[in-house]
Amino acid sequence: MKAFLKWLAGLFSNPETGAVSHSKVWANVACAVMTIKFILLPEPAIDVWWAFGSMVGGYALIRRGIAAAQQIGGSKNADQ
Repeated sequence: MKAFLKWLAGLFSNPETGAVSHSKVWANVACAVMTIKFILLPEPAIDVWWAFGSMVGGYALIRRGIAAAQQIGGSKNADQ
């Protein structure tokens, strides 16, 4: 249960400081709203599938890429 709460807090806060991250809050609110809207559509057209996948999936991939780049940059700075 504690791990789940830590994961849930990580959706809205900085894991290192514990401070609320407004960019995380609003990004997750936008993804939740898009997901709810997508679920409530009676039969989404193919363009809606592409838009939804691009917005939600693309955001997740970009966020992971940025995190990986920061991690690589941090390890290079630690070596110097």
